[in-house]
Amino acid sequence: MTDGRSGFRPNGNILTRRPFDRRHFLHGAGTAIAAAAAGETLFLPRTRRAKAKTRNDNVVRVLGVSNGMPNDWGEFEKDTGLKVEWTPIGDDVGVFLHEMIANDAGDDFDIVTSLSGTYEMLADQDLLLPIDTARLKHWAGTAEIVRNATPVAPNGKGVWSIPFQINADAFCYFWKDLGEPDAPAEVSWKLLFDDQRTLGKVGLDIGLYSIPYCAIYLKYNKLLDIKDIALMTRSECDSVADFLIERKKAGQFRSLYKSYDEQVQLLENREVLAMSCWEPAARDAQAKGLDVALAYTVEGYDKWSQNLMIPAQVKDRGTLDKSLAFIDWYMGGAYAAEKSALEGYLTPRADLGLVYAQEHGWPAEKIAAIQATIDKMSKKFLKELYWDPGYTTSLEFYELAAARFRN
Repeated sequence: MTDGRSGFRPNGNILTRRPFDRRHFLHGAGTAIAAAAAGETLFLPRTRRAKAKTRNDNVVRVLGVSNGMPNDWGEFEKDTGLKVEWTPIGDDVGVFLHEMIANDAGDDFDIVTSLSGTYEMLADQDLLLPIDTARLKHWAGTAEIVRNATPVAPNGKGVWSIPFQINADAFCYFWKDLGEPDAPAEVSWKLLFDDQRTLGKVGLDIGLYSIPYCAIYLKYNKLLDIKDIALMTRSECDSVADFLIERKKAGQFRSLYKSYDEQVQLLENREVLAMSCWEPAARDAQAKGLDVALAYTVEGYDKWSQNLMIPAQVKDRGTLDKSLAFIDWYMGGAYAAEKSALEGYLTPRADLGLVYAQEHGWPAEKIAAIQATIDKMSKKFLKELYWDPGYTTSLEFYELAAARFRN
């Protein structure tokens, strides 16, 4: 595994798995995004070609976040006759775009993964191949949630990327201690930002996500006029930071966490009563018997997706068939069952995950967990607020506001 500073190249498929740190995926990327989106010289467009050294064999080479892998590749290999080499990419959108644009990652990889919005810059520079959904046997039954998160290529001919992990992030809370209802009854983001019961007992993301999270609460409750949480102006970001600073001075926050492990520790030690969190952290706490609920909110969620993309060089070197086979398997039941049961993430065909678990005799509690994920996502994605764009050209404003809040 590389350290995020040098180029990434295939290095085998046995990796140490860890939760995907979506927040740090964006950290420090504002300059790269702004320059590239503006067409500046940080990433210069140039003619692409497939390198002859890249083999056309039975191995699918993937550049992606490490939690995108199944627990093992045995079933994939049995179903497709292919093998996988998965190279992890650092959780930083600037690093990902640098690898794709400056280091020609498409010369080496058949599939790349990233947050949904990153396709735009790559498509603009002809670095992606539109995915022909007619060649995916599992596409026809995809839910509206998935199609809403799937960017259509020009003239409707294919899509630029396909979601393979979708979730709606919010916060968790100790419902018994607070006298609040357990999920799925709805509660307000007020618990996190402006509630005397949680004063000094709140954990909050130290990164830029503290800004849009708080914006959900402020916009819905008409405490601040925000046009679009996904594309806030400098003034809007500053106003959100002003509110957070006021609450910080009032003693609202116990801890500003940096990592997944910190979240788990805060919950296990009961240092917080409410915390913005990643779903796997709340699930870890629940598995240890803690009365932690993952909130169904009144206001809305940070709705996001991790997407699969095909580099343009794939067509030139003749490896398109195995790229499509990889995507189609990821849309199938085996992957859906694992992700929905263990992490609570929706996949393109969560319905096939339920069928898979039933047909393979999975325990009743795992089948119930898959059904709960399907039900949860259906309810949460009905909320208007808000779809995370993956990155935004105004990212610098979010980072500046978050830094001012921290400091």
